[in-house]
Amino acid sequence: TAGGARALRRTDVGHLGVGARADVHVLGAPSYIHLAYRPGVPLTSAVWKVGARYV
Repeated sequence: TAGGARALRRTDVGHLGVGARADVHVLGAPSYIHLAYRPGVPLTSAVWKVGARYV
């Protein structure tokens, strides 16, 4: 996040922009709040690291 990057004084992370690196974690849940009701249940639908799908 932008706040975390500022706290660590890093300018290479914490922003969205053309050409910026992105890691994405997609959850198979109707809402993020669903995580609190299903602890320990794997809800990962897909993961991308450095722009490539990670298996």
